[in-house]
Amino acid sequence: MKLLFLTWFFFLQVMVPAKVRCVVMDMMPNAFDDQYIGCEAAMENEAPKLLEKEQSYEDFRMMWDQAAKAWARKKPGKTYSLPTGFKDEYGTAVVLYTMEIPHAIHPELNKNVSVAGQSRNYYMRNFHFKAFHFYLTRALQLLKPNCTNKYYTYRGSKTVYNVSDHVRFGQFGSSSLDYYVAGDFGKATFFNITTCSGTDITGLSNLKEEFEILIPVYEKFEKVQQMANLVTLKSTGKRCSYFNCAYFGGPKLVAPFCYFDSTSVNATIISSVFTLGEITHACQLCSS
Repeated sequence: MKLLFLTWFFFLQVMVPAKVRCVVMDMMPNAFDDQYIGCEAAMENEAPKLLEKEQSYEDFRMMWDQAAKAWARKKPGKTYSLPTGFKDEYGTAVVLYTMEIPHAIHPELNKNVSVAGQSRNYYMRNFHFKAFHFYLTRALQLLKPNCTNKYYTYRGSKTVYNVSDHVRFGQFGSSSLDYYVAGDFGKATFFNITTCSGTDITGLSNLKEEFEILIPVYEKFEKVQQMANLVTLKSTGKRCSYFNCAYFGGPKLVAPFCYFDSTSVNATIISSVFTLGEITHACQLCSS
């Protein structure tokens, strides 16, 4: 009954402008979705140098420093346990993603993530959040390694989406356990989501009141229903990527490689899969 009420509440409340861009939401092949399987250690060695380059951008450097200090304050008094191997840089990346003042970095990160997967060459030349992407991805992988527990969450957007049968968000997908919080971010499209790989980052977040479940770029969903602006998505349980270890030469696949969770994947098998040629795809847009 609660879900039915929620559905009709947002269906009746939404007001979409007469002219609005309608984005096709599919597997979002232009998104950079590297999971770094088999090259985690090598990327750990490279990431500090990459982070130093990223910090040449003044706003990023200032916000990273603030996030690092905030993470240092959170750690001693934490009421949650961290998985083995969870590094300070991972915690800092999560905190930074949730920080808004004075300069929110996550909109710029997601804008770049959504297009950086056009090709490996584009990623190498034009994606300037390589360390941030790696640290945030590793945080989510360690905090939510499998689909043992699912979250039922909500995501509001100011963009109108034409949702395909099987989709990814094409960026790090912020969602909330609280549907009213999600609605504050927009109602042009409102998602009801069942996620396997999405991680509850409330304990690490700088904005605890958002009750955020952060969904990684690579999680694949099935569209259960789309009714006007209301979309119901259910995780397939699969993690799908066009890239793996791109920084070390891994090419872009013609079709994404999918597996069920990090406990069932073999790095050697992944490496053998990523021997295909590199391709590019064009984003699809539709207009109302």
